[in-house]
Amino acid sequence: MRRVPAFALVLGFAIGGVAPQLGAAQEPQPPQQNQANEAPTTPRSAVQPRSAALADGLRRQLDHDAQLQLGGDDAFLALWQPANTAKPRGVLIIVPSEGETADWPSVVAPLRRALPEHGWHTLSLTPTDAMTDPLAHLTTPAQASTPAPAEDAVEADAAGADADADAEQASAQPAGAGYLPEQTAPADDEPSAAPTPPEQDATPASHVDRMQARLAAAVEHARSAKPAEIVLVGHGTGAYWASQYLAQMQPKDIRQLIVIDPQRPASAEQSLEDLLSALPTAVGDFHTDERSAALQRRNAARRADHPDYHQVALPALAADRYGAQEQLVRRVRGWLDRQPPR
Repeated sequence: MRRVPAFALVLGFAIGGVAPQLGAAQEPQPPQQNQANEAPTTPRSAVQPRSAALADGLRRQLDHDAQLQLGGDDAFLALWQPANTAKPRGVLIIVPSEGETADWPSVVAPLRRALPEHGWHTLSLTPTDAMTDPLAHLTTPAQASTPAPAEDAVEADAAGADADADAEQASAQPAGAGYLPEQTAPADDEPSAAPTPPEQDATPASHVDRMQARLAAAVEHARSAKPAEIVLVGHGTGAYWASQYLAQMQPKDIRQLIVIDPQRPASAEQSLEDLLSALPTAVGDFHTDERSAALQRRNAARRADHPDYHQVALPALAADRYGAQEQLVRRVRGWLDRQPPR
């Protein structure tokens, strides 16, 4: 009987023990790509703009009687507070700064809640988000039209390829195939094979246009109350948008503008001092610690010989929050009281 070497027996046992494991490892597994395809895909929900999210919070917190939906297609939240007097003096339209709400605790809420006790209706609006369309209006016409020719060229090439294919197919048919002219050649009044949808030609409204539209909607609502006077009050970048609205529209029933710590937005083209100095309305410039910027605005108003431009220095609003807010309300009241009745 032939003896089997010991190392051969060890090798056989090792292979026998590993074989089941190899068989288990080689069992067919679903490809990773199939698993990825079978995984349920959930569409991403559109991110809600910050201003809309903050406005939703105000809707849940504030009285529904004070809430208004203005703006038509671009609807936004506005807060209306009627005057607590028998004969209201007018309407104050408050334009908050970008990133603030219609009831922002600094400047906006103190003015809109306190001034109705002194004969003023207040209408505070929600500003648009600055980053929804950053610097869209600064795009040059050449830059804005750059992608269009590429799309037109692709459509033209596709249309040309289709036309060549149709011509080849038509030439392959017998001469007496019986095709009518209207079947082989499109009529002149028929639309092209790849028309450009109107939605592609429409340009979305820029941040500047949306802010001006919201101001126009607020002014129209204020006019519906038939007030004796309408005053615009802008805080931060809201002061710039209010100033730009007056410069562009030049409404005859708005003769006063109050700006509080005005700032130039990132998407603005014109400087704030040039914009304010050219306004024909009375301007009350309330500022805290921006001495250099306030000095530039004052000097620009003097060079332009503005008929009624005045600056009012305020303490820093962050130093004493409640005391500074009360002082701000008193200073604004004093400015309104010094203006002659219209």
